[in-house]
Amino acid sequence: MYKFAHITDCHLGSWRNHKLRELNIQAFEKAIDACISEKVDFILITGDFFDVNVPQLAPVKRAVDVLKKALDAGILVYMIYGSHDFNIANISMIDILHSASLFIKPTQFVHNNGRINLKFFVDPKTGAKITGISGRVMGLDKEIYELLDRNELETEKGFKIFLMHTGIKEFMPLNMNVPDSIPFSELPKGFGYYGGGHIHKKIERKLSPFSIVIYPGPIFGSTFQDLEETANGEKRGFYIVKFNDKLVSYEFIELPTVEIISKELSVTNLTSSQIDDKLKQLVNQLDVKNKIVLLKLKGKVNAKIGTINFSRRNSEFINNGAIASFINSTSLSRIESKSITTSGSDIANIEKLVLVDKLKDFNSTRKVKKSICDRFDNSFLGKAGEIKAISLLTTLKLGRLENETNLNYDDRILAEAKTVIFS
Repeated sequence: MYKFAHITDCHLGSWRNHKLRELNIQAFEKAIDACISEKVDFILITGDFFDVNVPQLAPVKRAVDVLKKALDAGILVYMIYGSHDFNIANISMIDILHSASLFIKPTQFVHNNGRINLKFFVDPKTGAKITGISGRVMGLDKEIYELLDRNELETEKGFKIFLMHTGIKEFMPLNMNVPDSIPFSELPKGFGYYGGGHIHKKIERKLSPFSIVIYPGPIFGSTFQDLEETANGEKRGFYIVKFNDKLVSYEFIELPTVEIISKELSVTNLTSSQIDDKLKQLVNQLDVKNKIVLLKLKGKVNAKIGTINFSRRNSEFINNGAIASFINSTSLSRIESKSITTSGSDIANIEKLVLVDKLKDFNSTRKVKKSICDRFDNSFLGKAGEIKAISLLTTLKLGRLENETNLNYDDRILAEAKTVIFS
């Protein structure tokens, strides 16, 4: 009997709030400690290990220390890249960790007569055969699934594990909008374990007595929505799976989280001062010590939203002992303002949808040579334009590295932006 752990979507380095960033890293440390205590034979990580492809060095050092701790305990780590780890233009931090042999990337493939052949990595201790496809931004990994030679994978004998960082359309919750998901038919059949990442919910789908699809969900979470769902009962943790020549059992290992207060407030027709009074009332009523506070405001209001002093009320929650406080006003609109029709499951998805929508209406000027216009259209419109726009936005959101001067930061971002634009 053997066993492995499946961890995903760590998003290390996420959160500007240092206390939340620390809780996120601690969740990963606790997960690895539990793996060592349980004496698992190996660990699978299915993408989005870091929150950005070039993170600050402090969480990188902590991640290296934890990965090395697992390796020192004789536990190999197999990791595929996620969309947050992927960098279309440059080397990402995850590449550096891989070069340092801190984990094994079982995603090797070769092109063969227009098809893609994935290679298995055989775990030396258990004989498990592991392969998979890393995630990429804008669903660039979908082409690999479409061209995948599944026959060769399906005829391989032994206990097989397939790793992926994408959603499966048939298994997604009805309330989730995951546009880059793939149909289950594009996955090879006959694997004992399909380990998924990218989907921030815990999902189990039994295919047969000896085959299962599992998405563990994030170990802590990296967005307001993640924390909101945790407050509403979504469990956070990872899986431990037992097998021999077949799947034997699987168990979700819940990681403890801090208490989260989540409230939704209707403020329709209220003025700025009335909304502020309502928030002040909550500051005085709620016991927030050592808790995370999430407040979501909804409705059409008689106020300029920018005039409401949310930061003051957040500060008061912090002064009352809250670990962190968020007042989400994205669902607010002014009564006389035009409503925004674009919607999505999270900020990144909304950004993508807005960019795609704007690109549809964009036309290059015809006051220059047609050859130049055609070259511009081929590079910046349509699917190519979507990819460049999302990549450029991701680059422009990169934070400053530790000990990096403003000048060096500006130069680095400008250089990376130019690489994205002219690649």
